Amino acid sequence: MGISLCMIVKDEEKSIEKCLASMDEIVDEIIIVDTGSTDSTKDICRKFKKARVFDFKWSDDFSAARNESLKHATEEWILVLDADETIPQEDLEKIRELTQQSDVPAFSLEQRSYLHDNSYVSHWLVRFFRNTMGFYFKNRVHELVEDSVKEKGLEYKKEDIVIKHSGSLKDAKLINEKKEYYKKLLLKQLEENPDNERYNYQVGRMYAEEKEFGKALEFLEKASKINPNYKLVFSDIAKVHLQLRNNEKAIEFYKKSLELNPGNPSPANNLAVVLMSVGKFEEAKEILKDQIKKHPQEKALRKNYDQCLKNLNAIS
Repeated sequence: MGISLCMIVKDEEKSIEKCLASMDEIVDEIIIVDTGSTDSTKDICRKFKKARVFDFKWSDDFSAARNESLKHATEEWILVLDADETIPQEDLEKIRELTQQSDVPAFSLEQRSYLHDNSYVSHWLVRFFRNTMGFYFKNRVHELVEDSVKEKGLEYKKEDIVIKHSGSLKDAKLINEKKEYYKKLLLKQLEENPDNERYNYQVGRMYAEEKEFGKALEFLEKASKINPNYKLVFSDIAKVHLQLRNNEKAIEFYKKSLELNPGNPSPANNLAVVLMSVGKFEEAKEILKDQIKKHPQEKALRKNYDQCLKNLNAIS
């Protein structure tokens, strides 16, 4: 079964050739949707025999551009990458093998965004999916295909394949310009859909990163009222209160997060850390002890439990 590589690009002459060269052997066609390049991006893409290049007028909507690329794909499977992304050689064959899993409609892959110290931040994103199921991207910014998979009552499978993303290694000026543009789109998206929990959540997180904590709480709290089960929204509210040095409020909201997410060790672990910071070691110990029983593989729980015992011994 064939694979269409679908990409949207603009002024990517520094990275596009490396990306396409690394993927050329395992894909059957390359769909390039260019949103207004003024450099040599399109000329570089046309060097590849499998590539077809289409122009698309930019409309402040990443999903619109993504979906335009999907329209031109003719193969059974679609792989979505950005120009500053590559897949390691050892994982390329795994991509081909996935096409033989006839019962799975879509796969979530691990995007690793690398930082200058060679560390990385991971996000799991559906980037490989069937072309015959009518999947499409949603949201002006931070666009996802996941929602359209769920809308059809289907599920995607997490697969141990890495997408190496180097966008955070670009020039600081370009990164800041991108952040400001994303901020504009996030706010525009929220203005269009003010009661959308995802958009309120994203704007709240954005303001938290900018250390505008009052605005962060405003939007995160609105998201929690629209949908208390959206992600770990109460944990995000707790983190803002920690930044404001309001430990009691942080404890209150981590407890809410724990109550709503009993299967996730993260809220409990964070709650225990805050409890220890205010001297409530016995309460922290019981929480960590319970979580270790449920999640014995979680090293962070064990580490904090050991620290809690040390503190208790020191004051006894």
